[in-house]
Amino acid sequence: METKKIKLAILSISSLLMISMTASAILGDIWLHFPDAPESLIQMVLTLPALLGLIFAFAAGPASMRISKKSLVIFSLSNGLVGGLMALILGPLGLGFLLFASILIGVAQGFNATLSMALITDYFRGQERSAMMGLQSAFLNGGSMVFLFTSGLLANFKWNHAYLVYLAFLPILFIVIKNLPHDLPVKQSHSEYPDNAKKLNASVYLMALFIFLFGSFFFVFQTNIALLVVSKGYGDATLSGMINTALAASGMVTGICYGKIKERLKIRTIPFGIAAVGLGMGLIYLVGSLPSLFVSAILVGFGISLVMPTGFYIAANVVENRLQPTAIALLTAAVNLGMFVSPLLFNMINFQTVESTLLMKFIIASIALFILAIAFVFGNRYILKMQRQQKSPL
Repeated sequence: METKKIKLAILSISSLLMISMTASAILGDIWLHFPDAPESLIQMVLTLPALLGLIFAFAAGPASMRISKKSLVIFSLSNGLVGGLMALILGPLGLGFLLFASILIGVAQGFNATLSMALITDYFRGQERSAMMGLQSAFLNGGSMVFLFTSGLLANFKWNHAYLVYLAFLPILFIVIKNLPHDLPVKQSHSEYPDNAKKLNASVYLMALFIFLFGSFFFVFQTNIALLVVSKGYGDATLSGMINTALAASGMVTGICYGKIKERLKIRTIPFGIAAVGLGMGLIYLVGSLPSLFVSAILVGFGISLVMPTGFYIAANVVENRLQPTAIALLTAAVNLGMFVSPLLFNMINFQTVESTLLMKFIIASIALFILAIAFVFGNRYILKMQRQQKSPL
């Protein structure tokens, strides 16, 4: 029963990880409400949570070595709740309130992203840990779908009503307080680990590099698919939203089935997932029809939901318990940094028409992903060697 309560708390936290994206649908309305504000300042309502999320995702690892994870989660959920309510009530009164609310939301997003994974490594072992990481991905995608859909409906009444979805932090805060143990799990002694597991070794940094590159390549889909839909004349933001919903739905289903998929693919899970995303990107360039965009979204969601939990699982398994939150924080920061630099890298691609430029971005990302999959096969040999040196099964 105790394990079920812990699972409920962790998965509840995971469902909130993408809630900051609800602001993407109301940026236009915020601009109309504050017509004199610079466009870049309006965009910070969405980008500030990502930036603060990057910083606090990394900070969560070292912080959890000194402060109870339950206390940190309660702090982060409280920040998210206060930030959402501030945007809801005070947001229309001034852009400064919205930006400060976005900072609080970013703090919550960063801490929760790392801690939800770190809690899994604390309380679960072996196959159960692997399955929980898949479920975490499923709840992340499922929560994303629910909150994006609900906030869109609420925004039809008034743009700031979209922030009503942040009231979801309140019941989840109570779930965490009631179900998540305050005492930390018993740590294994250092003597059970070889010296190379007592620090963030090269395997963790290598995995972080792969995750950084993967994030910078797969984020091409999220940043360019809406523009491609419009440039091809397929539809508007509503259709783009449906395509992104297909991606999230695919990720949710993959997360639910993750344990069985990983058991069958074993060491091929990450290169297989990277190749699936690469294939999805390539279909956009090679076919480009509206149905192919949905197929591409399904492949991208499938691949991301294979690669990310497996990467976290591997990184946690090559260091001792006390360093697992820091290893997870490093990977969380790596993927966020990859997504941050992705537009900076791919916006340098420029052709005569918007459509040809966008298509070229997708095919370059596709080729890069296939190369990354091949590179991981060779790099993974070193990571597996490190894992075999562990004396205690994780």
